[in-house]
Amino acid sequence: MKNVKLWLAIISLIIVMSFYMADIVTIDNVKANEANLRDFIEEHYGLSVLLFFVACMLFINSPIPLAAPLKVLGGYFFGFYWGTFYNIGATLLACLVGFGVSRYTFKDLFEKRYYDRLKTIENEIETNGFYYFLSLRLVMVVPYFLINILAGLSRISFRKYATSTLAGITPASFIYANGGNMLEQITSLQEIFRFDIILSLAVVALISLCPVIIKKYSYKSS
Repeated sequence: MKNVKLWLAIISLIIVMSFYMADIVTIDNVKANEANLRDFIEEHYGLSVLLFFVACMLFINSPIPLAAPLKVLGGYFFGFYWGTFYNIGATLLACLVGFGVSRYTFKDLFEKRYYDRLKTIENEIETNGFYYFLSLRLVMVVPYFLINILAGLSRISFRKYATSTLAGITPASFIYANGGNMLEQITSLQEIFRFDIILSLAVVALISLCPVIIKKYSYKSS
C-alpha cells in the first residue's frame, strides 16, 4: 500500500508539472526562442538528448497532451533521422516505464478486486494482446498513458507488450520527426496529420487485427 501511495503522489506531481509546462511547450514559444535553444543543444548535445528523453518519459505518462508537440520538436532540433531515432527510443522507454509502474504497483490490487469479473477479458488480452495494443498504438486515438496503464493491469507478457509498442510507435515517430522538419511552414499539429495519413494509419491498424479476426472466424466455423 505504501508503494501505491508513493506512485500516486509521483503521478500527481507529473500531472501538475504537465499543467505548468502546457503554456511553455508551444510552437510559438519555441520559434521565439529558437536561437537560444539551438545554441544550448549545440553546446550540450548529450544533456539535451537526456532532457528530451526525461521530458518524453514524463509527458507520455501524463494525461496532459504535451508529448506530441515535444516529439515534433525532436525532429525540429535534432533533424529528421536523429529526431526519428530519439522519438522511437524515448517513446518506447516512456511506455515501458508506464507499463512497469502499472504492473508492479497496481496490478495485484486490481486483480484482487476485479479479476473475477474481468477474467474473460484478461484471458483474451493474454492471448491476443499483441494485436490489440499494436492497433491502439497505430491508430493513436487512445492516449499512450492509458494504454500503458491498461497493459500493465492485463496479463500480456512484457515481451509481447514491448514488441507491439515498438512496432506501433514507429510510424508516428517518423510523422512527428517529419513534422519537425516542416515546423517553419506550419502553425499547428493538426497540419501534420492530414486526412490521408490518418486514414492510412487506420487501415494499417485494422490490418494488424486480421490475425485475431481470422482466428475467431475459424474457431466459430469449426
